[in-house]
Amino acid sequence: MPWIKVISDEEATGETADYYQKIREQRGQERASGGPPGLASLSPKAMWHAAELMWEVMNGPSGLTPAQREMVATVTSLNTNCRY
Repeated sequence: MPWIKVISDEEATGETADYYQKIREQRGQERASGGPPGLASLSPKAMWHAAELMWEVMNGPSGLTPAQREMVATVTSLNTNCRY
């Protein structure tokens, strides 16, 4: 199985570190929980846009409750074999 090194929170510099910080601030976290967002850490701009999209889907205006959103995300992850 191939292994691709991702950039951890501790290793991040420059634009990657800036985006990690923005994501932490957006989520009210002192440090990134669960580590970096996988391969997205290799493309900071894409990582930021993906994080923004997920934040909006899970926290923006919606007819679904937070619990319903989590359930949809859980079922979707199970069906796509996603570990998140």
